[in-house]
Amino acid sequence: MIIHPSLSLRGLALGLVAALPMLAAPSTAWAAEWSPLATLDQVALDQNAIRLDKAYPFPLARLQAKAAYRLAHGLPVSAEAESRLDQAIDELAFSALQKAVNGDPLYPKVYWLNAPPHRWFGTEVQGGRYSFDNPDNIYRTIPIEGGSRYVVKGRRFGSGPTDVTFSLISNVNSQNTVAYLTGSDLVVGADGRYEITIDSDPANGRVNHIQSTSAAKQLFVRNNLGDWRTETPDALSVERLGASPTRAPRSDAAVGLEAWANLQESILDYGVGALGLKTHLNAVNTLSKPSTSSTLGTLVTQTSAFGHFKLADDEALVLTLRTGGAGYFVVPVTDPWMVSGDPIRHQTSLNNKQAAAHADGSYTFVVSLKDPGVRNWLDTEGRHEGTLMVRWQNLPAQVVDGGPQVGVQLVKLADLPAVLPSDTAIVNAAERARLLAEREAGYQRRVSIGF
Repeated sequence: MIIHPSLSLRGLALGLVAALPMLAAPSTAWAAEWSPLATLDQVALDQNAIRLDKAYPFPLARLQAKAAYRLAHGLPVSAEAESRLDQAIDELAFSALQKAVNGDPLYPKVYWLNAPPHRWFGTEVQGGRYSFDNPDNIYRTIPIEGGSRYVVKGRRFGSGPTDVTFSLISNVNSQNTVAYLTGSDLVVGADGRYEITIDSDPANGRVNHIQSTSAAKQLFVRNNLGDWRTETPDALSVERLGASPTRAPRSDAAVGLEAWANLQESILDYGVGALGLKTHLNAVNTLSKPSTSSTLGTLVTQTSAFGHFKLADDEALVLTLRTGGAGYFVVPVTDPWMVSGDPIRHQTSLNNKQAAAHADGSYTFVVSLKDPGVRNWLDTEGRHEGTLMVRWQNLPAQVVDGGPQVGVQLVKLADLPAVLPSDTAIVNAAERARLLAEREAGYQRRVSIGF
């Protein structure tokens, strides 16, 4: 049964019922016809967030957010950067609502969010990106409370995503880590199925167990897709075990109040914290030393480097990266406000399965406004300034080759041939067009019947 994104919610429901027999046994055909992100809960939550976004526009909080972001960026703000600020704050506000509409731990659902604008099932879903969204990532949330017991059921298709992490966090905005389960520790059955238990008890021999505490608020799931053309997000569902809830789901007013609180915290966490302290405290056209953190959207198992750039039309930023044995890394370019722009039709990010390596295992990336013909070009989408957050994940237990490293050099485009290693991969216009077409088709697999 193929479910097309143009169907209505009723059509989706009928399609899911018809698809149930396919879920009974492993089937590569099922994975080829159905997006695991397309669930009844997903569509209902999207529609609820869109409805409440109209009911609760938070005009004063949006003004406060813009002021905080401008200060974190540093004054004066260029006209080019200012032209992107309204959209960034719109997406920040929508993300605050998305977190709130799926914020009731007595009625938990799986919700895909922090994504670019998209249309499916007759619904225009606006972007809800914030704080260095990664185009490789499928971000999903499940509300949790420490006193309840939950089971998360998953199903993998093929080899699955390049990296998977289940992070139990104590705050949906600062995202402080309470406990986590990594992809390398996840036990998956031969049929691609797995179950994760979440409660306050120790594992006591249970595999795939995450021990929660009274501080737990949310399970934050990341599926990193390395090869967009072939990798599929895991299908996920959640069930709260035990007695039925003693109260009804929260009212719109309660959800709106939580969304307002989320937005207030986001202004501090992402504007002051991520944009100001983590990013703009670094000198322009540099990156911080790779380090680990458990807050502000970073994984406790992840190593990251932050920076911001300003380039002239004839300049480029050359990044030289060493993996440190990471099973996954990504170099994404984001706009001045840490939002990914149009990562679908522009090569604004590259990971270890997309980029071309040198013979010694290192990688060189060129960030510039104009295409220099380098395979590992990172497109600023014509913007002269922006932000960077380089990530390394699935790192070995023991440090390899000095660990993750990245160097930065500002050069003239005309001087690139003298700076780049001799084995740098070069592409012509036809090859670039092919790569971009593959990129767009790969991304559309997430929300269309192209699986």
